[in-house]
Amino acid sequence: MSVYKRLIKKTYESEKIADYYGHLDFLLKPEQTILNEFKEKLKNMKMLDIGVGGGRTTYFFSNLVKEYTAIDFSKKMIDICKIRFPKLKDNFLVRDVRELYGLPDNYFDFILFSFNGIDCLFEHDQRMKAFYEIKRVCKKGGYFCFSAHNLLGIDKLLKIKPSSNPFKILKRKTKAFLIKILNEDFKKLKQKEYAVIMEIVHRSFLKTYYVKPLEQLRQLKEVGFTNVRLFSFEDGKEIKDVSLLNNLDELFVYYLCEVN
Repeated sequence: MSVYKRLIKKTYESEKIADYYGHLDFLLKPEQTILNEFKEKLKNMKMLDIGVGGGRTTYFFSNLVKEYTAIDFSKKMIDICKIRFPKLKDNFLVRDVRELYGLPDNYFDFILFSFNGIDCLFEHDQRMKAFYEIKRVCKKGGYFCFSAHNLLGIDKLLKIKPSSNPFKILKRKTKAFLIKILNEDFKKLKQKEYAVIMEIVHRSFLKTYYVKPLEQLRQLKEVGFTNVRLFSFEDGKEIKDVSLLNNLDELFVYYLCEVN
């Protein structure tokens, strides 16, 4: 295991960070949009919740679906989920999305990989391996929903949010400065289709995969996902005009696709 992979593992195995995720109980706007659309269908669906963390999405989806299974590569996160949802403790599994051993082919009707979890796989071939593995366990006619960092929105990493607290301002400026010096010039990065960005996450320096929306659509088509729809992270609305994607500067985008 490389230094960076060990660092990712160490970060998300932290008891403090797991406890933080274990107290989250909200849906992001695009997740709410998709939940509203699927609400009547979910009662007949077997769901796989990938990168479940501390159970943020479990709180909303588990009672609506026919069958609920959740996985995370962090044992600490899974332990938190088992405590938080004791009736579902047998449904939480420690798994790596690149190798979903024990999960059958063509089984799940709805698969969710929320809040950019796929982007922890910063090596392109490993990310693609995960997509193929997700497609393997997804039923034909099923749906896969996930979010990803948008390479066109990286300038937002350097923007300083205002605050009346001078300490917070200093902290945010320091973080932006470090991101700037740790990465290639952003103008050059945005000329690529995808790139690996060094970020500061939970006080750790972690590599993160960023991809342009049109490139993400190409990758999904290559794997065999179809009828891909995109949703705005900022307002949760579907982005129906594909011509807008070349200039879409939101930091995150949600994707919903089908398996045929």
